[in-house]
Amino acid sequence: LNCAFLGILRAVQVCARADLAGFTGDILVLFGILSLMTAALFILGQRDYKRMLAYSSIEHMGILSLGIGLGGGAIYGALLNAVAHSLTKAGLFFVSGVILAAYKTKQITEVKGLFRRLPKTGVLWLAGFFLITGTPPSGIFLGKLMILKAAVAGGHYAAASAYLFFLAVVFAGLGRIFLEMTFGEASQAATAGKSQGTSRQLLVPAACFFICVIIMGLYMPGWFSDIISGAQSLVGGAI
Repeated sequence: LNCAFLGILRAVQVCARADLAGFTGDILVLFGILSLMTAALFILGQRDYKRMLAYSSIEHMGILSLGIGLGGGAIYGALLNAVAHSLTKAGLFFVSGVILAAYKTKQITEVKGLFRRLPKTGVLWLAGFFLITGTPPSGIFLGKLMILKAAVAGGHYAAASAYLFFLAVVFAGLGRIFLEMTFGEASQAATAGKSQGTSRQLLVPAACFFICVIIMGLYMPGWFSDIISGAQSLVGGAI
């Protein structure tokens, strides 16, 4: 996703050199909001938990587009969100792989009681939900907050309102799915076997990724902040 977005950033750089930064910014803000809306609508009616994670990625690409379009400090927030989202989403796909190995299905309605049947998997699945939705402390929370702050400071009140609204819808949609899968009562027909050792090993990188994202929300190393700031300057949004 980030590599694909790099192509858009290159086009933004070219347009900025041609004094078209305002034109491209408005387009990115518009498509960012549209991406958030699309993701929110599809997440609400989703039945496949892996596909749900994919639509969540569409939401985050909308956040990146919105941040780059707003410019200034929002670009820093967008780039920080790109790193934190990559780690969090990779961890969630690792955990979903363990769930698939145990339940043999990708249907949300057939996966219940994770916390009781696979406690470690259930804890990480729930932790991934809070991180991907931007619950503090996390790098995603900081990125989203910086984008919101830039939108309000720049007078983009309509974009800020739509941004908050669709984030709330996504939070509600994901919350319903994650909580039902983690704590829901399984039907008598639903069964889950123990995942094999190879599958359980996927929880280790997931936990490491989640810890890194949490650390981003508590402490930002100077070298890492410098990298994000340097990328921000290249895009054309120095604070």
